[in-house]
Amino acid sequence: MPESASSAAATSPPGTVDGTRDRVLAEVRAGPDALTVDELAERLALHRNTIRFHAAALEAEGLVEQDRRPTGGKGRPRAVYRPTVRGARSGRRNYELLSGILLAHLSTSREPVAAARAAGRAWGGGLAAAASSDPDAAERVVVDALDELGFEPRAERAGPPGEVRLHNCPFRELVDRDRELVCTVHAGLLEGLVGGPRADTAVALEPFETPTTCLVRVGADPAE
Repeated sequence: MPESASSAAATSPPGTVDGTRDRVLAEVRAGPDALTVDELAERLALHRNTIRFHAAALEAEGLVEQDRRPTGGKGRPRAVYRPTVRGARSGRRNYELLSGILLAHLSTSREPVAAARAAGRAWGGGLAAAASSDPDAAERVVVDALDELGFEPRAERAGPPGEVRLHNCPFRELVDRDRELVCTVHAGLLEGLVGGPRADTAVALEPFETPTTCLVRVGADPAE
């Protein structure tokens, strides 16, 4: 099946550049029973040595496990492969599709921007369990959370207000689709991170303060 633009952004199991290893794992996963090298080679139209190479790599990665199947005669039992629990759960993902569906749902709200901010606040609030009223600690909470989420934050100036530059947006393709809503979700996320016991700690997001980075100010004046 040709790979679409959206599936190219989806995650998949570890594989070779041409996807052969992914195909081997998918076939092992789809088999009604454990499969031999010969059976895999026939189903995938690949050489047996190619199957052995990728099966060994998948086994080393903990995605498949090897067993033995009796031949029913005098020959040695043949090696067969079945997915491990991890391998059975390691198929292709497409979280961008789910994000797009949720974004489309937000856009149909009576007040889309308010709904996006509320969603972000709820999300950020759930990440802020270990919060402190110290503005310096608030900045650390923000940096740690954004780092974990893949925003690649770098603290640029100690506060207040502290400045944190974001060098990556893990939802960049969605920003291209609806920048206002996605950036509002992120602004709400930041507010949730510094909310609760730190309700007096303001935070401001400046989306695309440069063409490739965003800027977060922690401890900023709420009126800004």
